[in-house]
Amino acid sequence: MTDDIRWEVVEESALSLPDHEAIAAMLGQAFPDWSHWYVGGRDYAGMQPERRVVGRDADGVVLAHLGIRRMFVTVGGEDVLVGDTGIVAVAPGLQGTGVGRELLDRAHAVLEGLRVPFGLLGAGEDRIPFYAHMGWHEVEGAVGTFSAFTADGVGVTETEQVGWMIRPVTARLEDWPTGEILLNGQQV
Repeated sequence: MTDDIRWEVVEESALSLPDHEAIAAMLGQAFPDWSHWYVGGRDYAGMQPERRVVGRDADGVVLAHLGIRRMFVTVGGEDVLVGDTGIVAVAPGLQGTGVGRELLDRAHAVLEGLRVPFGLLGAGEDRIPFYAHMGWHEVEGAVGTFSAFTADGVGVTETEQVGWMIRPVTARLEDWPTGEILLNGQQV
């Protein structure tokens, strides 16, 4: 199935409104409980990515997507540059076909190109095994705090205690500091 997908890495500023609308449509299908976020051209729920990995079919329909943004997070009082990775999704009909594996392989190449020490993502507890199989490592006991907004724009502080995962890129796994993760803003 992945042979039929056209993959591209796109900088945020290169996306057109129809691109954003196509991404939002797929995200709304992939995350039905969050579909109220992905309306029109709004294809993010937190911070806009810097780069996106997008997989499309021959007709231009978005089948897979993720976003990455370089940012500093504070871990145990130490600032760490990461490639914050989020809005990872595969169209529902293609989940379990290897498309997600291809998407994450391509994401790792983007992280390498950005030359960040680590990739960072917040995974739902049920997705930890998939990401672990793809080379991500759960930060045991990590508590992550970030800013979030409701769909109507109200700012709230969120804290999550499971599912924080890192992927070493230019650093070693043991170089990740210990302590609470403060995102100092929103997630991608």
